[in-house]
Amino acid sequence: MDMRLILIFLISGFLIGYFKPLPTRFYNFSKYITEIGLIILLGSMGARIGVDKKIINEIGLIGFKSFILAFFSIMGSVLLLKVFSLFIEKNYNDFDQKETISHQGTDHRLTIVIIISVIVGIILGLTVLKGKYLVTIELITTYALAVLLFGVGIDIGLNKEAFYELRVLGFKILFIPILIVIGTLLGALFAGLLLNMVIKDAMAVGAGFGWYSLSAVLITKMHSVELGSIAFLTNVLRELITIISLPFIVKYFGKIASIGPGGATAMDVTLPLIKKVAGKDIAIPAFISGVVLSTLVPILVPFILSI
Repeated sequence: MDMRLILIFLISGFLIGYFKPLPTRFYNFSKYITEIGLIILLGSMGARIGVDKKIINEIGLIGFKSFILAFFSIMGSVLLLKVFSLFIEKNYNDFDQKETISHQGTDHRLTIVIIISVIVGIILGLTVLKGKYLVTIELITTYALAVLLFGVGIDIGLNKEAFYELRVLGFKILFIPILIVIGTLLGALFAGLLLNMVIKDAMAVGAGFGWYSLSAVLITKMHSVELGSIAFLTNVLRELITIISLPFIVKYFGKIASIGPGGATAMDVTLPLIKKVAGKDIAIPAFISGVVLSTLVPILVPFILSI
């Protein structure tokens, strides 16, 4: 799927979510559009991994590369936010402590389903599907990706709170996700040099910003199963390292830096932990940063790969 189609599905979903031209019942079930597309996509990605014997044989090497990419992507974000933290903290010292954020928090059920769908896909690829069904898998992936991007657009459009907070706090708050983007891509670039990877491939993996499901599928579809597998594991590890290291990062790098490691997940999965460890005054910029980064993933990943 090329960049134009990605933008068409994403923007059309956003407009439908933002302006709500459809019946309320549709929006009550809109989140299932994303979930269904996600489960089918990751199942098909797992099947492609299972079919490709080279990936199975090199899973240890893929794991090593993924850890290095995740680690330096996080460090790039944290260090860059630390360098500019004095300026950022000066701009955000006056956050309204009474502001609240609506978010779903960690959805363990969906995470479990995602992992199971990938495992089932791999098993089917190894045992039943084989190489002769590769064309069918590709077709399923294309349609499911269209559904997922449409659903993601709806979710972003429905999230009007983030747009309201942008108006209240000013666009200076966008320095945070911008610095995370720069820091992540620089970190991924450095990791790519260490691993002797093609630089744009390493940066495309980093541009997932922790959103392992969508970024992995996009990269698998536009590049290769191997790089898609690296992207999936890299961004899973980014989320895991964030959860483990956040107290350490807040202690030694400051509260603002705590937003960096989670990347796109700062709007949902890692937001409760950021709020608990760094304080509720950091929750609003973390949430908005996560929304911005989530919006950029389906745009930046294909763009970097197309360079």
